[in-house]
Parts: sequence; structure tokens; C-alpha cells
Amino acid sequence: MGNSYIGRQPIVNERGALFAYDLFYSGQNNTPQATATLINDIQSSFGVDRILGKRIGFIRADYRFVFHELLDLLPKERIVYALMEDIVIDDPLREHLEKLCTQGYRFALNDFAYTPENLEKFTPIFPYLEFLKIDIPRSGRIKRDDVEKLQKQGLIVIGSKIESHAIHAECVAKGFSYFQGYFISKPRVLENPSFSIDQESVINLWNMLQQDVSIDELVKAFELNHMVSLKLIRFINSAVFSLRNPVSSIRHVLTLMGREPLSHWIMLLMFSEAQESDENTIPLLLMVVNRTELMTKLLSLMTSSPTKQQTATAYFVGMLSLIHLLFHVPHRDILKRLNVAPEIERALFEGDGFYGELLTTVRAVEMADNEGIESFLSKYKIDYTRLEPIISETMEKVNQFDEAMG
Repeated sequence: MGNSYIGRQPIVNERGALFAYDLFYSGQNNTPQATATLINDIQSSFGVDRILGKRIGFIRADYRFVFHELLDLLPKERIVYALMEDIVIDDPLREHLEKLCTQGYRFALNDFAYTPENLEKFTPIFPYLEFLKIDIPRSGRIKRDDVEKLQKQGLIVIGSKIESHAIHAECVAKGFSYFQGYFISKPRVLENPSFSIDQESVINLWNMLQQDVSIDELVKAFELNHMVSLKLIRFINSAVFSLRNPVSSIRHVLTLMGREPLSHWIMLLMFSEAQESDENTIPLLLMVVNRTELMTKLLSLMTSSPTKQQTATAYFVGMLSLIHLLFHVPHRDILKRLNVAPEIERALFEGDGFYGELLTTVRAVEMADNEGIESFLSKYKIDYTRLEPIISETMEKVNQFDEAMG
């Protein structure tokens, strides 16, 4: 089919707080046509605010694109054009970059390998760059002194392609300002995993919501957890849920919303409230929202009239696929605490069954994996034009949560 899909990868600061998104297309090749198509979709089909929320975005650009009038289509304060490493450095480029910088355009160097040859090649354009994205696997010998020299030239240094928390820690020690890579979504398993009191309380409340206990019992259990109740009411009253009237009590929440939506939000509460001690959970919360939204929306493409139980299970599988990252414990350990059915474990770990297939497809969408996406669309005879609004709506929902988190 040859269709393309927009993907976005978080760029975070030293504490793990979300700073920006790196935007890319599925199977992106570094041609002006690929960048032009991406910009056109952002500008016309999606909209900058829907793609980026309150963040800035990095878009790859080659030599020809720097001179292209398409640069005018997107707000220059929101977009950083990341020059490709194979770009030719000559007088026309330097002069044009200088002109664009005076007009407020922002530039970075994308996936730069820190080598003497590259330093010699790119130093002439350093005055026109705001960010330098250093390819960590190809820059293993870079030292803190090297990073400080770059920073003294006015460059904000981003470590990219960081694949583990150990490498991330090394980059922090070397003075990098921002970080991008798979490490953000990898678990940090502790030797003696344990749960905090608040986490234990939330797990117990969630388990009660799954059982056939009376509303009076639920209300009493929530009221014994004052802070959890207050935080939940505050969270539900945020703009994310667009309620007509404020919710003032847990009984009101139960009566108005029902147990299934409340159990979903209880799970989100576990992710969202951890931000007070660890900003890294803000991107994690947004990953959870993105995945659960895609799970339930793609379900509606797979079957025209999904049941409430199917929708709840799809949401649940999406949530559980990331929950171990919150607790920093082995994935199967937290699933045991939540009494997860064997079929859900198989969906999570082996990709088996209906929900395993759904989760695999959602991961393909997250990574803009063209082959995986089109295999799903072909199997269920779905036109690709039905997928684009789902991706767009999901991004908007994630941005709403981003705003609600402050």
C-alpha cells in the first residue's frame, strides 16, 4: 500500500521530564519529499497543536530542504529543523542558515557522531545551531570536557539512541542536557522490589473495584485513603475528562461513572501521582494514555460493535503492558498482585490471541512500523484512511493529559 504514518519519540531532561518530541515518518528516508510530506500532514491533516501539544518538535532536514519555502508553513518557535549528518557544508548553506537564524528559525544537527572529522566538518555551522544531537553508540569516547566545550559554543547537547539506563547515567555524568532513546521505556528492576504504602492502597482499591463489593464498602475503603481520594477527585475534575459538573465525592464518582471507568482512572492515578517524586513518570503516563487509547480505538476497527467487556480488556491489556515500568519490578510480579488471567499474560508476553494481536499492532503504530500496520489493515480489510483520524485523536488525548499534568 505504501502509506506513511507519523511517529513521535520523547526527548526528556535529566530528571526524565518531557521536553520535546522527535517527529518521524514510517520507513523515513532522508529526502526533501519525506520531510515535505511530514510537514504537510502536520500542517493540514493533524495540526501542530495536536501533534506537539505544548512541546516543541524536531524534524529532519537535508541540504535542499533548508532552502525550501515549506519552512514557512510551521510556526518557527515550535519546530527545530535537525540537519542530517551527510549534509554538505558550503558557503551558500552557512549564509542561508545565518539569515534564517536572524528570522527566528531553529536548527539542530541530527545524530552527530563525535569524531575529529565531524568536528572539523561541522564547526563552521555551530554558531547557527541551537541543539546538537549526539549519536551515543558512535560517540563512545566523548568525555565531559568535550561536552562542556560544545556547551561553551552555545550548543544544547542531546544524547540520542540511548539504549539503557546505565548509558543514560553515563551521559548525565558527562553533562548532557537532554536524552532520547529506548531507555525511557525500559524497566529498572530493583534487587529487592517493594511497593510504597500509597501504591499498596491503590492496588487494593483497584482489586476491590474488580470484585462484587457494595458501593458502601467501596466508599468506605476510599474514605480511609484520604489522599488517594482527594487526588482522584482532583484528577477526574481536570480538563482531561470534560465533565459538565464537578465531581465532589467518591460516591458521586461511583454513581456517575461506574466501576470500570473508575478502575481505569485508578490505574492512571498510580502513574500520574508518581510524578511528585519522579518526573520520569510524566512521559510514562503519556505512553500509557497513548497505548490505552490506541488499544480501544483500534479495537473498534477490528470489530464494528465491540462489547463493553472487550473494550475494558483492550484497555486493561494496554495498561498492563507498561505498568511494570511504574513499580520498577519484574513484569510478572506485578501481574500476580493484580490477579491477571493467564490469557492476558499470554497476550502481554507472547502476543497470543485476539488481544495479543491488538497489542502487537498498537506497538507497530507507536513505532510507525509500516509493515506491521499494513499487515493488520490487510487482514481486517480496513482502509488506511480510517487509521489517520485515530492516530490524530490519540495524540490530542495525550496532549490533554500533558496539559493536565502541569
